[in-house]
Amino acid sequence: MYGDEGWCRGCGTPLSQQTGALVIQSNKFPTAEVWMPNWLYDVVCVSAQVAADISERFNVDLGDVHKPRKGPTGVKQVLPTQTVEPWHRPEELERAVRARHSEHDGERTGSSCGQCGRWKWLPVSEAEAPIAACAQVATSDVIASPEAFGAGLNSFRHLLFRRPLGETLVAAAPRTWNLVEVEIN
Repeated sequence: MYGDEGWCRGCGTPLSQQTGALVIQSNKFPTAEVWMPNWLYDVVCVSAQVAADISERFNVDLGDVHKPRKGPTGVKQVLPTQTVEPWHRPEELERAVRARHSEHDGERTGSSCGQCGRWKWLPVSEAEAPIAACAQVATSDVIASPEAFGAGLNSFRHLLFRRPLGETLVAAAPRTWNLVEVEIN
């Protein structure tokens, strides 16, 4: 996805935009219309049929999904546009992280990687902290936060889908997807 030098081996955080295909190593390749690979919380994949529909109707970029030895699968990855301006005020994220993690992590809200120096917040969902209005400036219908979340080698960004695209994905996979309202301020 990111090439040999595109992600930090110390914390798992991408250091650049995705450059290659997503390679899924699995004996049982997912057949759902919309799905997320295990432990990749900012990666959304769609069937060829859903990909054709959303590429015609929405402003989205799609990437290939490959199997290691067989190559392209026809499945596509929805590639979010990475935004630059922070989505969350640090004090609001600190409150959300403490509310969720204080029982096990005390006052700790995240950590800096010893290798790349990047700050990574302990995980919270998009709906747990208000999102700044500047997050909506991108023209893409799916955007990714500049903030990184996770623990250990798990690292992900928050994603926002414009409502019509979100509704389309939910309609394609209603048993596994739902809309979550977020607070924009």
